Amino acid sequence: MCAQTYCGIDFGTSNSTCAIYQAGGARLVPLEGEKFDMPSAVFYEDGGDVLFGREGISAYIDGEDGRLMRGLKSMLGTALMNERTVINGRATYFKDILRAYLSHIKKRAEQAAGEKIEKVVMGRPVHFHDDAPDADMESEDVLREVAGYIGFKDVVFQYEPIAAAFSHERLIQNEKLSLVVDLGGGTSDFTVIRLSPSRQAQDDRLNDILATSGVRIGGTNFDKRLSMQSFMPYLGFGSQYGTTFDQSKLLDMPTSVYQDLSDWPRVHFAQTQKALNETQQIRRTSLAADKLDRLIHLQKNKLGHAYLQQAEQAKIALSECDAVDMKMAGLGYNFHVPVNVNELHAAINDQIDKIRMTMLQCLSDAGVTAHDIELVVLTGGSSELPVVNDMVRKAFPAADLSVNDKFCSVGLGLAYTAPQVFR
Repeated sequence: MCAQTYCGIDFGTSNSTCAIYQAGGARLVPLEGEKFDMPSAVFYEDGGDVLFGREGISAYIDGEDGRLMRGLKSMLGTALMNERTVINGRATYFKDILRAYLSHIKKRAEQAAGEKIEKVVMGRPVHFHDDAPDADMESEDVLREVAGYIGFKDVVFQYEPIAAAFSHERLIQNEKLSLVVDLGGGTSDFTVIRLSPSRQAQDDRLNDILATSGVRIGGTNFDKRLSMQSFMPYLGFGSQYGTTFDQSKLLDMPTSVYQDLSDWPRVHFAQTQKALNETQQIRRTSLAADKLDRLIHLQKNKLGHAYLQQAEQAKIALSECDAVDMKMAGLGYNFHVPVNVNELHAAINDQIDKIRMTMLQCLSDAGVTAHDIELVVLTGGSSELPVVNDMVRKAFPAADLSVNDKFCSVGLGLAYTAPQVFR
């Protein structure tokens, strides 16, 4: 194997990218057709193939029988990673599902390189979990174990915002004190770093990195908030029902089924026979039986991912318009969900504030002020939201703003760093 062939993998909560470094240069790997980014999704067809990314999501939503898994990265450092779930009649560890997905990416990288790749730089958030160092270490350990299992002999980790910085560094002409704002699907990460063309070739960039910070909030958290506020009430969230023995005594509808339906990794738990039985029992005395019928329809027909996808698409659409009307006829419903940008902002306002405070903490840790920052690198899919762009522009009105390649800069930056870390 050529000693100068390396791989960089940005395994994301919502999407993943990969790049290889070969013959003195780095390039992105097409993971799905000609697309460089691929949804972090695995679909197990009943008795059939294992599909990945958009192909798997489409097969599931189009009615193929099987099990769809999304948001695997958010399970790292949780008890779920050591548990098993039934797939095609067999108990399967979530860790094995993670192996299947990352193995698929590795195969794509080796096809692009024309040879086996044994050295990889894996991206990681500044914190997998907030204020939980043990869970944070466990998350990295699991990724290292999985990478080794699928054939990588040397595994190094790099913070995702630092990788994004090194990718964007190739676009600037002069030295700039920079802040990277990396808002992904599961986390928001920041780094204050000195970037310049002359520093690119240095093996040791430690002194250029002034501070890093992060918080476990990202696009999937926004999906959940919007789903709970605007979409779940149509399925009975917030309604009441009578008790079996005294129907004049009203109880609030349990929230657990709605929480699961609004959380990508947990959608399956809302569609089990046990969850369906509980909904059917409550429906008998529900004051919103018509809405519970919709919920039962969703649970019976395994439409949870498709329903949550409507919330995600509404969030994305509100990046370009003030209001959107999400029609549910394609899921067998006769209602539509109107959503406006003010509702989205109300749903996620406190989370945006936490992101802003974490960003400002990074500046404080670096010993600089907002006025010192000359360049802001905005990357990650969640940075598309106007509320995020407004927050950044207000905080750094004098800085240049770089928004080049928001979805692939981390993966490319990881490959760029490989020659230095493996030298």
